[in-house]
Amino acid sequence: MDLTAKHGLALLDQLRKMRETEHLTDVVLVADGISFPCHRVVLAAFSPYFRVMFTCGLRECNNREILLRDTPAESLALLLNYMYCSDLPLNNNNVQGISIAAFLLQMDDVFIRCRKHMIENMDASNCLGVYYFARDLGAEELADHAQRYVRQHFVQVCQHEEVLELEPHQLGKLLMSDDLNVYQEESILDVVLSWVKHSTVTETEVRIIHLPELLRKVRLPLVNPDYLREMVKRNTVLLAEGECLDMVNEALEVSTMHPAAVPRKLKLRYGMETTDLLLCIGNDSGGIRSRYADFAEQSFCYAPSTTRTYYMTSPRYGDALGYVSTGVVTENNGIIVAGEVGVRRAARQKDINVEIYRYKVEAQGTWEHLTSAEHRDSYALGSLGDAVYLLGGQMRLKNQYLITNCVERWSLQGGPWRSAAPLPLPLAFHSVVRMNDRLYVMGGRTPQTFSMEDEPDRLSNRLLEYNPHTNMWKELAPMKYSKYRCCAVVLNNEIFVMGGIGCEGGDRGQSRHCLDAVEIYNPDGDFWRDGPRLPCPQLSLHTCGPNAGVVAGKIYVCGYYKGADRHEAITKDILELDPSDNRWTVVVRRALMHDNYDVCLVAHLNPRGLMSPPADLVKL
Repeated sequence: MDLTAKHGLALLDQLRKMRETEHLTDVVLVADGISFPCHRVVLAAFSPYFRVMFTCGLRECNNREILLRDTPAESLALLLNYMYCSDLPLNNNNVQGISIAAFLLQMDDVFIRCRKHMIENMDASNCLGVYYFARDLGAEELADHAQRYVRQHFVQVCQHEEVLELEPHQLGKLLMSDDLNVYQEESILDVVLSWVKHSTVTETEVRIIHLPELLRKVRLPLVNPDYLREMVKRNTVLLAEGECLDMVNEALEVSTMHPAAVPRKLKLRYGMETTDLLLCIGNDSGGIRSRYADFAEQSFCYAPSTTRTYYMTSPRYGDALGYVSTGVVTENNGIIVAGEVGVRRAARQKDINVEIYRYKVEAQGTWEHLTSAEHRDSYALGSLGDAVYLLGGQMRLKNQYLITNCVERWSLQGGPWRSAAPLPLPLAFHSVVRMNDRLYVMGGRTPQTFSMEDEPDRLSNRLLEYNPHTNMWKELAPMKYSKYRCCAVVLNNEIFVMGGIGCEGGDRGQSRHCLDAVEIYNPDGDFWRDGPRLPCPQLSLHTCGPNAGVVAGKIYVCGYYKGADRHEAITKDILELDPSDNRWTVVVRRALMHDNYDVCLVAHLNPRGLMSPPADLVKL
């Protein structure tokens, strides 16, 4: 401890002792009939409110006793303890009282600590109370945060008592919001009926009066007609007469006559707009242009359900990644990418590592750094549960890169990287998918031998299955083609492997060519069958990252290279495979995507958190 800190603690200790013995105290604060002898100089040092009071020249300057009418005694005691001892024990029971006292006494540092505590401890059971508390107090930042929390977690909020204790006008205003994160309007109807019935018999009669008004806040035509009829049967007393019945019948009539038009007439709430999007992540600036920006910092996104285009923040934006090698979406919809830092950051670092980043939906689409791993390239990235896996690739040994079978595992909860069972053979440029709590690795390049000699790599047609419970690999039926730079996805509990460079059968040195073949693996029977051929021979965009994904039971290929020649720009078409038709169709031609990108992923996102293309965005 340095001399200044030691001196300050000694001063505080002496002031505390003088207050306890009421030595040299010159003012008494009174709250709730309890007296607190204090020193004016200490109060003035910590509170601008007291500083002005004691120096303004008015009556309070000379009064021995000062009555604080709006400050609870318990909260005042804790604030005085903070002034004299620097100790402020906050908990959910006392934080609002302390924050009120700190707000009135203009103790901004204490109020900021209280606000931070309430934000960090906010959950579905208390967020409504925090919102109305902050709003009434005039704490706008805290109120805004609580309001966003309520809207984002509204389904969970409705499972707690707070929402049922709201005044009718408060509930009505809340239900009017377009920003409620609910996936179906039935949730809104349920909370209205629960609110009416949550009371004594006498109170219920009073609450029923407000039912028509609240029912108008429910977008009844969006409610499933069968569900609405069932609710009328279960709540006959509430819904089967008068104005409420008229609203229900009108909604049923509209949904029966025009079932497809109903969602278009009424604005959807936030959660109803959430959909599966194809994310083409890790682009450069070439290919599209707007007068507002060159869109180097934005990545192309496509919503098959609406055929609309959006853009999200690229992990290559700013000082994050200079290159995205591959990526994966976890079972909990976490968007994870792996790559290397940019040139500027690399120049400041001693070692180059594999950097792992995650997309933060709640933070306006920023990317956060999770962890770093020993450098390798041409690897695959998979996920199972709350863990991500780095599989194979090329690692530096002395002065050259060698293909490895090393597998490392990292928990998204944190901690060090841990070794998992190695691949049965060294692999690079391979594909990996997750299916039924297993990882499946296929294709790639493998060395002919483990020697250091410069021998050409062979292509692999082997299919490997990893079981995380036993930490063991198992070899399954091989593919028809040995290949790499192919793309693999899972659809209907089968693995589809598309395109790539390869040769038929095992690689024994025969000629390789670009493939239009689609192979489909059935895990139940452990066999492969031919799928519908691609419109042309295709390569994925990069050696490690896929360029396809599955949305709503269909496969989409987002941009591709035609043939194995050297290319500067991708073919910017989006292909769709509907298994029921068993053929490929072009659903978007010349999409407004960049000339290239690193990896295509599928995630469940809300378009409101993304950027819509400006009207003047053009393809170069």
